[in-house]
Amino acid sequence: MASEVLLTSEMSGVWQQEAPGPATVTEVMANVEAQLANGDAARLLPLPTGFSPLDEILNGGLRPGELLVMGGPFGVGKTIFGLQVARNVAASDPANLAIYVCYEHDRMHLLSRLLCLENALQGAGENALTLRRITELAGMGSHGMGRLAQTPDYAATMASLKRYADRLVLVKASGSTSTVQQIETWVRGLATPEIKRALLVVDYLQKIPIDRPFLESEEEATTYVAQGLKELAISLGIRLIALVASDRPGLQSRRMRMTDFRGSSALQYEADVGLVLNNKHAIVSREHLVYNLMQAEAMKNWVVMSVEKNRAGRTSVDMEYAMDAAHFHMLTEGRFVRERLIDEKVIRE
Repeated sequence: MASEVLLTSEMSGVWQQEAPGPATVTEVMANVEAQLANGDAARLLPLPTGFSPLDEILNGGLRPGELLVMGGPFGVGKTIFGLQVARNVAASDPANLAIYVCYEHDRMHLLSRLLCLENALQGAGENALTLRRITELAGMGSHGMGRLAQTPDYAATMASLKRYADRLVLVKASGSTSTVQQIETWVRGLATPEIKRALLVVDYLQKIPIDRPFLESEEEATTYVAQGLKELAISLGIRLIALVASDRPGLQSRRMRMTDFRGSSALQYEADVGLVLNNKHAIVSREHLVYNLMQAEAMKNWVVMSVEKNRAGRTSVDMEYAMDAAHFHMLTEGRFVRERLIDEKVIRE
């Protein structure tokens, strides 16, 4: 039985698939032992996002087959977070692969964001890379990337980027043709024996087209896509982050919640982890804004990350991270929120 329904050593690596069917606990344990003996321990370990204390709340990070959904208001930093996690995963281990599937931006724009992010992580000062600066350098003639590498202020940035560039894949997706099935084809095509753990980031879920014309409502379409992404994560043993959009009433809420996501019931059910980003200034209780105006102004540069679902640990956790939006960068060391936040279900203001 074990040879039919469980993973074998010949199928080792992040692209393993566990065939449907029964197996005794004894057989499952034997299979795990075989994987560990073959050096496949990395596949079973949590994959850190690189953000603290988020990884502690997730008990180490994301596990094979897990789907994390993140939503929030327009411009709050969802894409910044998604791309930065992909960067962190690719940079942290030569056996990791990160795939960023984007329906919103082309690959050149994503590369420019990455350059700004990497430069910020290098501790750039007054000459920190911005989109405008990159455009200016590219306009000086050919070999724009080479010019960056030869510029003293950016040489270290380019060197750092190149260390993981082969393990971070940027995918320009189409809202007309890039279905869940197409995404799976792309992911399968990137399989190599050297890769043990993979992260797929989809930006964003509601942009994925469906090939089922009979699914008329958005709720039905979101359910279909969410189930497809979850099945993709499970069948390939990868980790998956899906950025999601809010519904119309959610955009008018002072504090966005997971129930404000478009197609929220399907997302709440399918997700293993549900995160919501809000600007701190927008959701902190008014008492904190009235009595310390300077502190209140500084809150505009912070985002609150709320864990509203977590199958691996604690929920109802609010963390805050400093946001450097000009350089597409969130500081990875956050802290738990100390101030009282508004909750329209509890507090009336």
